[in-house]
Amino acid sequence: MTAISGGRWVAEIYGCNLEVLENPKLVEVALKDAVLKLGAPPGSVQATVYKFYPQGLSAAILSPVAAVMMHTWPEDDASAALDLYFYKTEVDPESVLRGLARAFGAREESAFRFWRGGEHEIKRRTQSNSSRLDS
Repeated sequence: MTAISGGRWVAEIYGCNLEVLENPKLVEVALKDAVLKLGAPPGSVQATVYKFYPQGLSAAILSPVAAVMMHTWPEDDASAALDLYFYKTEVDPESVLRGLARAFGAREESAFRFWRGGEHEIKRRTQSNSSRLDS
């Protein structure tokens, strides 16, 4: 039996920049970039972003080989939940998650990794000011 590559990361980010977190266009751009970095071929990505009123949004960015979903809770420490799915072995999901945390200005993140085949790990870290870069 051949090993299956890829996996799923479930993450939460906290203390985000509300101006970014509440902007459907900025969220879509950040999530599309993440799906491309997870291995999606350009031109294969489809996006749906739904803005709730007065606040919050849900987004799904899909491709044949990667997907990212996001649900926001602006009223709860400007937080968001992220699901990252990927199927290629040569991608770096840790880097993709760090990039999303930077794009949303998160001060903290947590992640649970579901690797295809069984390995699970929980990791939580605080974002340092020196690691924040504008995307």
